[in-house]
Amino acid sequence: MKSKITILAIAFLMASILLSSCSTGKGDLKDRNLEQATLSRLDSIPNVEYIGKSDVRALDDNRFQAVIIYYVTDSTGNKVEHNARVTTNDDCSEVYTWEELDSNVLGDTKQMISDKLEEKGIDMDGSMIGALIELKKRLK
Repeated sequence: MKSKITILAIAFLMASILLSSCSTGKGDLKDRNLEQATLSRLDSIPNVEYIGKSDVRALDDNRFQAVIIYYVTDSTGNKVEHNARVTTNDDCSEVYTWEELDSNVLGDTKQMISDKLEEKGIDMDGSMIGALIELKKRLK
């Protein structure tokens, strides 16, 4: 009898752990909501490719802010990187503001970071966004 109770208790604990590990966390839900809200916004732009987000942070008034990175392909096939600062509601399902960022400023910042990494012996070998895309592909 004692061993049956022990086995049932262990089975219950294992089932609880399994169920809790399968449930979506709040962070995952916010990431998914932000991606869906972003894709909805980008659907209005022709020849666009969503790359990802960076610098996601909570603001004081239950809003979130992130930098969205995407490429727009022009008529000759050249991809141009665009970045936007996006402010969303508390669960990231609704975009309140969409502010295009100056790509030249971001490009200069990326170059400074690349230079610093090269000083430390880390060769980014081109675009940091390209490296992030490759990393994202490896993780899939």
